[in-house]
Amino acid sequence: MTLRRLDFLLIPLAALALSLAAVQLAYVTEPWVPLAAIAVAAAVAATLARPLAGLYLAIALAPLELFSLTLGGSSSGGAEGGGFGLSPPEAMLLVTGGTWALRRIVNGQLPLVPSPLNKPLVLLLLAVLPGVAIAAEPLFVVKVLVIWTCLFLVYQLVVDEGDAKTVKWLLLTLAVSGAVVGLIATIRTGGGSEISLLGQGETAEGRAEGSFGHPNTLATFEALALPGALALALATRGAVRLMAAAAFVLSFAGVALSLSRGGLLAIAGALAMMAVWRPFRRVALVAALVVVPFAVAGASPLGDVRVVDTVTERISSVEYSAQSNQRLDIWAATPEIIADNPVLGVGIGQFSSVAPRYGLAGAFEETYEHAHNIPLTIAAELGLIGLAALAWLAVALVGLLLRAYRDASGIDRGLVIAIAAALLALTVQGMVDYTLRLNLIVATVMLLAGCAVVLSRPTTTSRGASEATLAREGPPDGPLAYPAAASR
Repeated sequence: MTLRRLDFLLIPLAALALSLAAVQLAYVTEPWVPLAAIAVAAAVAATLARPLAGLYLAIALAPLELFSLTLGGSSSGGAEGGGFGLSPPEAMLLVTGGTWALRRIVNGQLPLVPSPLNKPLVLLLLAVLPGVAIAAEPLFVVKVLVIWTCLFLVYQLVVDEGDAKTVKWLLLTLAVSGAVVGLIATIRTGGGSEISLLGQGETAEGRAEGSFGHPNTLATFEALALPGALALALATRGAVRLMAAAAFVLSFAGVALSLSRGGLLAIAGALAMMAVWRPFRRVALVAALVVVPFAVAGASPLGDVRVVDTVTERISSVEYSAQSNQRLDIWAATPEIIADNPVLGVGIGQFSSVAPRYGLAGAFEETYEHAHNIPLTIAAELGLIGLAALAWLAVALVGLLLRAYRDASGIDRGLVIAIAAALLALTVQGMVDYTLRLNLIVATVMLLAGCAVVLSRPTTTSRGASEATLAREGPPDGPLAYPAAASR
């Protein structure tokens, strides 16, 4: 009896000790430090119990990207930042990847599972490594290497534990995060009332930045989230369908309010890819029947909406900005940087440190942080090794998605097309911009790549069993079950 009473007393005593320790820690540091420590401990515990839960939480924390804890120096995000800035989603991704790897090691397994993307991803990480020795800011290279390694482990987690249902929930979580970010962008710009264009539309003021501090990065994140939201809105039912539909609208609004021409082109490319899927073609046909009469009459189906006119004028400004676009100067000079550093590059995130030597300086002598193009930036910073890894990864992903599309049906086929559409959107925008500087964007790409691997797996036995069950019991129930109209 005495021992039981002592056991019973251990709980309040432990709580008292933790409370005293938290108060003391808050006194010697900052009030938020013990709260953050408790949150990290809870996240680690949850991730140890179920690693995918940590990944869901990391995606859900995307709207908090602007809140960053800086450890030693500045966290501006460029090579000049000597500190280690860590946002809540980045911290959760590090915890998730590290915890999953620790679980594997404790169980006597390597933190590496078979995957067709392992080799190009490992080569990409190896291309980053020489920057520690040759870069002007080696600490930044170390920071990127650590985070990208953990993101690679997160990719391994999705491949190891993910299945078709996991893909649906991951894309739904990403869609909801995109919706929250889009809502933040809409509120901060007053629904678009604070946006204005200068000149012939080539310059814009008051553009939405959402949770990322830059309009183009906002457009990239929303473009990655939007196709999955659209697929789930068309192929699910009940509350999930409503959530996905709302997420699609808010994500689209986020891209529109960013006034990112590359982002708007990316969305156009993503929707064109979604047209491969029959359920979307039906919806697109109905939308066209509504819009075309207004277009013929020279009117807008939304009436006199200022933001629509602003977006239209911004898109049409491409014709004028192409005549004096600074990107053309960057694209012309970057091959010279690559030629001078062909094998290893100048180091990840170091483009701005070498750009002035090649006459690349903007207004007020500000240097450019990247080449405004994914292949050019990767080649300049990681050399031809990094460029080869990027090309290898792209080809492997295309093969995976084609295989998955051929074997999938129903909502799975819609999700395959949505993943392909999201990656196509990144590719389109990546021709005129480079938003991979943000680790959350890299993490989202890794997540989508892992989902592509999961959906491309040969599942002949499970598909046969599912078809037999479907014939015997009828269609599945639940919010992520797909209606008959989406079965082709």
